[in-house]
Amino acid sequence: MIRPTAILGYLPCDSRAAELLYNIISRRHEQRSTIISTNLAFKQWGTTFPGAACVVALVDRFAQHCHRVEILGESWRDKHRLDTDRPDPPPSRSRRKRS
Repeated sequence: MIRPTAILGYLPCDSRAAELLYNIISRRHEQRSTIISTNLAFKQWGTTFPGAACVVALVDRFAQHCHRVEILGESWRDKHRLDTDRPDPPPSRSRRKRS
């Protein structure tokens, strides 16, 4: 499994990285599940691996049996950041009833 936290396309990679990913996908093809997280459409993978000859074959093998999960909505990171930017609420003051 490619770590889902390692997002494909976040940084461009050289052709050696494309070859390594191709080897992983090729070895796992038809045998094991592989998870890749990316914001890129398959046709944009060439921008992540510029000049890599194996990108088309890599996408072809990976996409053959893929199940695409599209997540729509607000960014969790943005929401979390906005929550931390707010000042903490004042502490609640509870009063005990005295008997």
